Amino acid sequence: MVIFIIIFIIILFVVQYHSKGNSLKGIKYTYGFSKKLIEIGETTELISVVTNESQRIVSFIRMMESLPKGVRPLNRNVFIYEDALGLGYLRYESSIYLMARSKLQRKLQLTFDKRGRYTFGGAILRGGDFLGFTEQAENFHEFREIIVYPKAINAPQLQEIMGGFLGDISVRRFIMEDPILTIGTREYTGREPLKQMSWKHTARTNQMMVKQFDYTTEMVVTVFLDIARMRDQEVTSDQYESCFSLTRTVCQYLEQKKIPYEFVSNAFIEGAISDQSQNQSLGKAHLRLILEQLGRASYKTWRSYRAVIDQLVAEQEKNRSTIIITPQRHARKHQIAERLREDTTGSVTFIYGEDFHVPTAVTQDDDVSA
Repeated sequence: MVIFIIIFIIILFVVQYHSKGNSLKGIKYTYGFSKKLIEIGETTELISVVTNESQRIVSFIRMMESLPKGVRPLNRNVFIYEDALGLGYLRYESSIYLMARSKLQRKLQLTFDKRGRYTFGGAILRGGDFLGFTEQAENFHEFREIIVYPKAINAPQLQEIMGGFLGDISVRRFIMEDPILTIGTREYTGREPLKQMSWKHTARTNQMMVKQFDYTTEMVVTVFLDIARMRDQEVTSDQYESCFSLTRTVCQYLEQKKIPYEFVSNAFIEGAISDQSQNQSLGKAHLRLILEQLGRASYKTWRSYRAVIDQLVAEQEKNRSTIIITPQRHARKHQIAERLREDTTGSVTFIYGEDFHVPTAVTQDDDVSA
C-alpha cells in the first residue's frame, strides 16, 4: 500500500511538473460565422473551434470570448457579462476539456435587433496546471465582423412618391426624341426645326411634314443618400436610420422595375469593402453591395452635400434623374440642388427621413459638413 502511494505521488508530481507553464501548449483557437451579412432579427451562428495539438489530455480550459454590444444569444442557459476592462465588448465564458489530438467545435446562435457593423474580438483562453495551483492565459485576438442590413420600409406614402417619380421620368423620356431612329412622319406643328422637315413626304402629301423620331434614351437614376446636416439642424438617430431604410427600399424598388441606378453617399462607411465600385447597374450583387454599405454606414460624413451635388452636375448625363434621400427638409439644400434641375433634363426628387420612422440604432456622433 505504501509503495502504491509513493508511486502515485511520483506520477502526480511528474504530471504536475510537466503541466506547470504548459497548460495551453499546443492549444489553438479560431472562430467564424455561418452568415456575415444578415437582416435584423436573422439568426447567425458563431462557430468556435478549439484544437488540442498535443499528446496530453487537457482537463480544464476556461474560454472567454469577446462579443459586441447589441448581440442577443439565442441558446438556452447562455449568460453574457459586461467587459470589466471597459473595452466595449461583452464577455461569454465557458469551460471545456480536450482529449489528446482532438478538436472541439461549438456553435452559439446569435441575432441582432439593430442595423450596424458589429465587431468580435476573439477570445482569451485560460488553463491551469494539473493541481490547479497556477493559471496561464493566452490571447487569441482575431477581429471579425457581422454586418446587419437596415430594414426596408413598407409605407404607402413612399410608394406614391416612387410612382410619381417614375411617371415623371417616363414622360421626360418619351418627349426626348432621339434623332438616330426615324419611325415615320407627322404633320408639321410650327415648332420643329427646319432640319427635321421631310421634304419627300411634304411633296407627296402636299402639306408640311416632319420626321418623327423614336427615343432610345434609357432611364437611369442616381440615388444620393445624404446624411450631412446644416448648422441649424438637429438630426435624430431615428431620422438617420429612416434614411438608411429609405435608401434600401428605393434601390429595391428600382431593381423590381428593372431601372439601372447608381448609388452615391456622403456617409462614412466603417470598415473595408472588397468592391466599392459605384457604376450604374442592376442585379443581386449590385444591391448586396449597397446593402452592405448601408449596414456599415455611420452618422458621420466624409464629404459635404454641396461637393456631391457639384460632382453629379459635372459627371452625370444630361438625362439622368436623381433621388436625394436626406434626414430633414432644408431650404439651403433645395437651393443647392437647383443646379441639377437647371443643368439636366432629368427630374430631382427629395425624400425625407423625418417623414418616416424606423427603430433607433446604435448611438453615434453627429457630424456637421453640409
